[in-house]
Amino acid sequence: MNGLEFKQAQPEDVETIFRLCKENIDKYEDISSIPYDEVIEWVQRKINKCISEYTRIYKDGALCGYYRVHLDENEYELDDFYLFEEYRRQGIGSAVLEKCIKEADKPVYLYVFKRNEGAVKLYKKFGFEVKEDLGTRYIMEKRV
Repeated sequence: MNGLEFKQAQPEDVETIFRLCKENIDKYEDISSIPYDEVIEWVQRKINKCISEYTRIYKDGALCGYYRVHLDENEYELDDFYLFEEYRRQGIGSAVLEKCIKEADKPVYLYVFKRNEGAVKLYKKFGFEVKEDLGTRYIMEKRV
């Protein structure tokens, strides 16, 4: 997709990424079934610790989201992938996913909330298959 650029996230992005992650948890997780405060604290610590591994996504110069891919043993994990609401359903997610898959020389896996039907549909479109059902989430994987 033309007009996309990618740059390393900076410490000032921590709060925005955290907000996007928390919104996902609040919208798709069964809050009553998890230790919510502990999960939120863990998410905050992870983002702070790993901010240099996040990538900013720009479309025509405008920041439109973030993602993080990291090597976990012999697979890549697409750990966080967020687009701001106004940039969804424009092909940006597909372009970013295609980029991540193309750059991977090992299988790619991810966690996705089952109730996030748009994301599940997108991942299936790119050949990800459900590897494990964790109740409110799937682990999906794409073999290379």
